Amino acid sequence: MKTPKALASINMVILSIFLMPVFYMVWRFFTFTRSFESFFDSWNVYGLLFNTISMFFAVVISSLVLGLLISIILIRFKITGSKILFTLCTLPLVIPSYIGALTYISAFSPKGLYVQIFSFTGLSEINGIEGFIGSWIVLTLFTYPYVLLICSSALRNLDSTVEEAARSLGVKRFRIYTSVVIPRLKKPIIYSGLLVGLYVISDFGAVSLMRYSTVTKAIYTYYEFSLLGDPIIFYSGLLIFLALIISFIQRGSDVSRSAKVSGTPRIPARVELSSRSKLLVYFFFAVVIFFGLMLPVSVLSYWLIRGLSLGNDVRAVFGGVVGSFSASIITSILAIIISMPIVIMVSQYRSKFGDFIEKIILALYGLPHLAVGVSILFITVKIFPSIYQSFFALVISYLIVFLPQAVGGGQASMEQVKTSYIDASSSLGKSKIETFRKVTFPLIYRGLLAGGALVFLSTMKELPQTLLLRPTGFDTMAVDVWSFASEGLFTQAAFSAFILLAISAIPTYILSTRNLSG
Repeated sequence: MKTPKALASINMVILSIFLMPVFYMVWRFFTFTRSFESFFDSWNVYGLLFNTISMFFAVVISSLVLGLLISIILIRFKITGSKILFTLCTLPLVIPSYIGALTYISAFSPKGLYVQIFSFTGLSEINGIEGFIGSWIVLTLFTYPYVLLICSSALRNLDSTVEEAARSLGVKRFRIYTSVVIPRLKKPIIYSGLLVGLYVISDFGAVSLMRYSTVTKAIYTYYEFSLLGDPIIFYSGLLIFLALIISFIQRGSDVSRSAKVSGTPRIPARVELSSRSKLLVYFFFAVVIFFGLMLPVSVLSYWLIRGLSLGNDVRAVFGGVVGSFSASIITSILAIIISMPIVIMVSQYRSKFGDFIEKIILALYGLPHLAVGVSILFITVKIFPSIYQSFFALVISYLIVFLPQAVGGGQASMEQVKTSYIDASSSLGKSKIETFRKVTFPLIYRGLLAGGALVFLSTMKELPQTLLLRPTGFDTMAVDVWSFASEGLFTQAAFSAFILLAISAIPTYILSTRNLSG
């Protein structure tokens, strides 16, 4: 079916606008007046890249190990309360890394809450937690749920025929998992691992609070020192190139194509554990849930209860609540509207241009948010000064990185729209607009709304772009958490954080229970 010219034109305009930050950053990256050698000689480029890549591999490996282990235990073994455990292990996903880092710094600073709780033992000070170790622990605890969600779903749909054949040949259970099960989960493992990796190289809040020098931390440090300095462009360009490389690798490992079997997969019977093994498993889950969920929530609760009991005023946070809701609602509505022509073209009109748009939109999802924010900042300063630090520029920046979520939701629903429906409508004399209004839209609006909901939640939690681009006097809950905590106003920071977590927890709970059903 030939793509309508109007649809192709609309998508070309969308693509041009959304790729502008990337093109601008690449152009500036290769048009420096100074040589690249001078950058490497002047700044600690190798050290920052080493730190960033080291953190990438450390967090990816530990998240994969933790997420896979939890998936295998809950999916393949009989565990009482497995659904509750799965939900509790998934909920750390709602905690932004910067909030997690704040709570860990508060709990394990040299004279923090840990020292206060155990002061009766004579403990007066500890070394604290920061740097590589602190960043690694925090990022692992709040990213492993990505692996858990993706790999548990793939593991459930894995045909057990091969495993049973290996077991009948006398292969030990541990060997079956290492040589049969895990190799067949290769694609979801790569997919989820690279998803975690993209999050790690984009992270700004956790590494900044933990005082660990990475490329993102350097970008923000130079931004605070000089808005138009070359180091900002140089490091942002490096970060975009690194993210695009990871994104293209990720594109080649689609979770939907992993471990496919013919017919209906044979679901293996869950294995009964011994009493000793059950005790070890429950202890393992207690440790993971405590450090990933209970500790951050407990620290936030302590801040809030202690502050309120001392009479601290939390009314200042309501401006951030209003700002978050207004920005998130507008961004999600625009994302739904903009995603519709993309979804229709990609799903209904198979063409090289449609495939190209799909790949570009997916690649945008992997772009570091801080680098995109820097690019938009420079574009508004240099080219469009009338929208510098405007609400419009902020929303555009949100849309560039979060639009793929709306497109993904709409694409899933668009599979229900058969071309025969559209052909039948056309044969009845209906125009293309009428066909879309009466046939296509009623079938895809639920998916578009689901994608819009994801955009809403992501915008709520976004920190680096908001810090760079927000209009003067405009606050969000993410900015409030960051600002209040930086000023030592932990009661207000905890109140904003709790609102953020409450909003995010509901869809995460629905996702986790749906993923474990069956």
